[in-house]
Amino acid sequence: MPVAPDGWQAVVRRIEAALASGGGSPDRWLVLLPYAQLIDPARRAWAASHPTGFAPRFETTRNWAAGLAPWWPAPTDLSGDMARDSLVAEALVDRMARGQRDPALRAELVSRLVDAARQLVPLAAAVPPGQRAAWAERQRAALTPGPQWEALVASLALAWVGSAGFATDVLWSDRAAPGHAADRLWLLQGFQDDPLGQALAAHWVGRSEVFSLAKLLGVSESTHDGALCLQACADPEDEARRAAATVIARVNERRVPLALVANDRLLVRRISAMLHAVGVPLRDDTGWKLSTTQAAARLMSLLRAADPRARTDDVLDLLKQGGIWPAGGVEALEQLAREHGLSSWRAVLRHAALAPLVPEGLTAMLESLQAARPLERWLDDLRSALEACGLWSMLCNDPAGQQVLQVLRLNEGASSELRQIGQALADGARPAPRMGLAAFSAWVRNVLESVSFLPRSDVEAPVTILPMAQLLGRGFAAVVMPGCDEVTLDPSPELPGPWTAAQRVALGLPTREQLSAATQGAWTAALCAPSVDVLWRCQKDGEPLSPSPWVLALPDGESVAASAGSHDLRRRLDPAPVPPPQPSASALVPARLSASAYQDLRDCPYRFFALRQLRVSDAPELEAEPDQRDLGNWLHAVLKVFHEERGDQRPGREADAQRLDQIGDEVAAAMGLQGDATEAGFLPYQAVWPALREGYLDWLAGHEAQPGRPGPVFERAEAELAAELPPWRLWGKLDRIDRQDSPEGRLPLVIDYKTESRQKTEDRVRHPFEDTQLAFYAALLPDENLRAAYLSITDGRSASGKKGATHLIEQPLVLQARERLREGLVADLSRVAAGHPMPALGEGRVCEHCDARGLCRKDFWSGA
Repeated sequence: MPVAPDGWQAVVRRIEAALASGGGSPDRWLVLLPYAQLIDPARRAWAASHPTGFAPRFETTRNWAAGLAPWWPAPTDLSGDMARDSLVAEALVDRMARGQRDPALRAELVSRLVDAARQLVPLAAAVPPGQRAAWAERQRAALTPGPQWEALVASLALAWVGSAGFATDVLWSDRAAPGHAADRLWLLQGFQDDPLGQALAAHWVGRSEVFSLAKLLGVSESTHDGALCLQACADPEDEARRAAATVIARVNERRVPLALVANDRLLVRRISAMLHAVGVPLRDDTGWKLSTTQAAARLMSLLRAADPRARTDDVLDLLKQGGIWPAGGVEALEQLAREHGLSSWRAVLRHAALAPLVPEGLTAMLESLQAARPLERWLDDLRSALEACGLWSMLCNDPAGQQVLQVLRLNEGASSELRQIGQALADGARPAPRMGLAAFSAWVRNVLESVSFLPRSDVEAPVTILPMAQLLGRGFAAVVMPGCDEVTLDPSPELPGPWTAAQRVALGLPTREQLSAATQGAWTAALCAPSVDVLWRCQKDGEPLSPSPWVLALPDGESVAASAGSHDLRRRLDPAPVPPPQPSASALVPARLSASAYQDLRDCPYRFFALRQLRVSDAPELEAEPDQRDLGNWLHAVLKVFHEERGDQRPGREADAQRLDQIGDEVAAAMGLQGDATEAGFLPYQAVWPALREGYLDWLAGHEAQPGRPGPVFERAEAELAAELPPWRLWGKLDRIDRQDSPEGRLPLVIDYKTESRQKTEDRVRHPFEDTQLAFYAALLPDENLRAAYLSITDGRSASGKKGATHLIEQPLVLQARERLREGLVADLSRVAAGHPMPALGEGRVCEHCDARGLCRKDFWSGA
């Protein structure tokens, strides 16, 4: 990166001077760089000055070690591979905490142990293998004892790294000995000290030199004389849009290569998605967690679906991704599950109408993944299940999927590696530990979380995503740095890992001050680019945010006050309101009409057009927690079964209450509302059920006919009726019909159950000619005379005066309302059939909860 006029040429000249004074051939000089991305720029800089002849070897410690000898970790080594390291950590924890049976605490100890040990790897690798155990013992003795579990983690972490081997151990062997591998060693330090590099420089005493790469490149606070633009953004989404627009603008200005700094990985992923959408090629040097890829999501969908408490959505997700099951059958299964509101897959399997639609072999495949077993068997069985459901081939044909199969050891024979580790860690004659589905899923999730996926790029991308610390020496013409707020770019960063500040000092881990100095060095280097754009958000989740103190510390000429907000590169579009829609669909008049459909026509003709004529509908959600709608459906089903069984019998109050309770449990189980620990959402409704039941039985005792007392008797429930109103056909399902003797014969009483608030139900009958439901139901019956009412069923809290928890609210003008509805319905449908416009006339509450609002675009009307 051209941070100074000479850039890498200053490094080349320094090496030339050392060669001139020290003698020797350049190919016998070894230059260690802080990270691998600097190898090519260093080689190109040397080749530019020395087109012919030998060149020094530019390496990193890891590249140098890999070139000397391949490395394969021993069973108990700390390899950096979570699949292996987690098994070793579990064995270490089990040996030291045998009496601990809490699985959550055990998992936390394993996670902390892996994290603590990995933080010690740079320090342990800087100690020759023969001295490592003694070093670990000295470090453990120097640590101040802490709480029980923290002390256990610290002791185990030091013991683990003290006995482990590392890929760079070959650098301590004769193959890399001074004078054998090279004659001179140059260590170019980055912003943070490299313990191994410094130890090797000391090992090569008299043959080594240590330099600061930033100083050789001329990085200093006084060198940022390029173009600097500061942009204050409203929120994270505004920050992403502005950053993407800035990248596009700089690329169009040919300020490439360009660096997009990943201060905030989530934000940068959003920015990269925007850039991909407009065709800007990207190279990502940071990658993202493998667990967030589509391949990982596919594999995890299988494990979620196999859970005995799986949600219906989990299994449907698997069915849609597998690709081997007919799409039509899956759609039919999903539609019925949503219609019945079955959020639990167990309830689907128990439902008489849905069980036959479950694909053949699916249940057996999912059940095969539910028993506990050793890890190696888990991997073999998971591979078989992936092949059975069609996901295996998808993973094999996807770069991220191939990495998923590799890190989880799912390829043929790969699981034997983990078996060998298990055998090496086996404690006597104890059998291999068995893992349940939940534990295995957690292991898979942790492995996928620990690995980064780097997408391949076959083109020379003008934009590179990278951490701020890797800007040093990269030769970028422009730098775009989003995420420069006080939280994301904190000058005093949080210390990573479980080690305390005192322990970090005792062990030699970087302190908060050292990490802050390294970050500030990277910030200074970033500002040295010819063009720099700095962006930050002013608020997140409603909380105000300030720029990073480093932004505020910029010189007055580049202050926030002078520049913030003056570089909005987004296009500004003039408002283009649309006129209200006036559709017409005379050929799409429904063949039959329900009460809710006619209510839509009366509320808003456009809603009728969209939902009933075009049949646009939103699939109902399979909510994990029951809601008021589920309570209403459950109560309807309970009362239907209760009255159909009871008929004209009068077994008594106590027997009725017991039978209602039994039916309630049976219906709830059939609907998937109870039976699993995750379905506790139905408990609030079960808590109010006794009050609902007693209130209903109180009302029933005074309502129905008794020996010696006339009254209505139950006739049928959930009655599906149809009626002709030429040329239209009406259809509906009535909650309940009772019959009562009268001088005119057996008079029907139409009852519609309501579990809404009492006031809302009373408001329905207050305006008889505006209430569609009872009048429409009355129109479905051929009887000239009838009664109709709403039955308000509450828990008693909304009841007042002499009205009980359950109260019949009758519509006295139902006959007049029926005639008015018939006339209005014929007139309204005739206008629709004649092609009259269907404007969006809905107002107030009608528009607040309307599935067609996104179609009518009322919020964008001209004059709205």
